[in-house]
Amino acid sequence: MTTATRDSTGLSTTEFAVLGLLSFGPRSGYELKKAAEAGVGYVWTAAKSHVYGVLPRLVEGGFATTRRVTQERRPDKQVYRITRKGRRAFQEWLEAPIEERGARSPFLLKVFFGGLMRNEVLAAHIEQKRAEVVRELEEYREIEGRIRDDPQSYFGYVTLRWGLTQARAWIRWADEILRELGERP
Repeated sequence: MTTATRDSTGLSTTEFAVLGLLSFGPRSGYELKKAAEAGVGYVWTAAKSHVYGVLPRLVEGGFATTRRVTQERRPDKQVYRITRKGRRAFQEWLEAPIEERGARSPFLLKVFFGGLMRNEVLAAHIEQKRAEVVRELEEYREIEGRIRDDPQSYFGYVTLRWGLTQARAWIRWADEILRELGERP
């Protein structure tokens, strides 16, 4: 997992994502990981160890607090809450200009050098990518059915619409290139 360029607070993208999830309410590390998988996990992913790894740093930096919650049938858990400092840092990050520098993709790099491989090998790469995107599109459509009309999920739906559009574009592109490769000698 790579992190974005650190801003003036020195926090990583993972730390900002965790602060964003905490802005919806207090959560344990496990609950944060589950919330990430069910929501922002489609546009940002972090290994479970990354989520758990950033929590102590957020507490040490004053961006979050923690308290132990005793449970009867399970081990005690730590519940994290965003602080005012954490909200300020998160808000500053949200409102700062976005600095994305290119999209690194080993797949597209191989396509760029496609003239140096056999057409059937390149076609297999594209067919595999297309199949992956078709599965993603099916998953996105399933989510769309659940959140489309939920006013609480508007911004999640806006993000999902980007994913739907991108998936459809990938599929159209793959179909065009596969057709063209089929016409090449």
